[in-house]
Amino acid sequence: MSPSPRTQHAASIAFAVLAGAAGLFAITAPAHAEMTPALTSLTWFAGHWHCKGQFANGKPVRSSETFTVELGGQWLHMRHADDPPNRYLADAWWGYDKVAKHFTATVFDNFGGDRRYTSPGWVDGTLTLENVATSGYLDRFAFQRLDDDAYRVTYTYRNGSGAWKLGDEQSCTRDASMPQS
Repeated sequence: MSPSPRTQHAASIAFAVLAGAAGLFAITAPAHAEMTPALTSLTWFAGHWHCKGQFANGKPVRSSETFTVELGGQWLHMRHADDPPNRYLADAWWGYDKVAKHFTATVFDNFGGDRRYTSPGWVDGTLTLENVATSGYLDRFAFQRLDDDAYRVTYTYRNGSGAWKLGDEQSCTRDASMPQS
């Protein structure tokens, strides 16, 4: 028994949709380009990382971070995801402002956060991204490179009196089983 014309038509539409989706994914797949010269000092981050540490209150936190080179090497895309029971998720785009001559990062998170950071670059093995917001809430991330396959990230924020307070700190190790991006 051969398929009816209606079944054949539905199958051709499904095939066209799948083929079109495959083409779309090919266009939007992450670029595995070399980073631009301004960003080469960040190339080291590319890959998958497992992190564990604790919040300022002593509660444990675990997460994963993935860094990929994107958009022709102009950007480093970072995806952060806390392990349950914590729920923080964030996408960050790191780049370089050629006019201001500093690194930039924009972070979007699952709580509706949209924050912008700048950094002068690596200073004594640490890359500090500091919030440039004018909303009154200031925070920063300090990435301290420990060795070729490990870093520590410390999140701090300014309290009401202007002092930096610890939010959390995690030590991250490269996942050697995952290919670098």
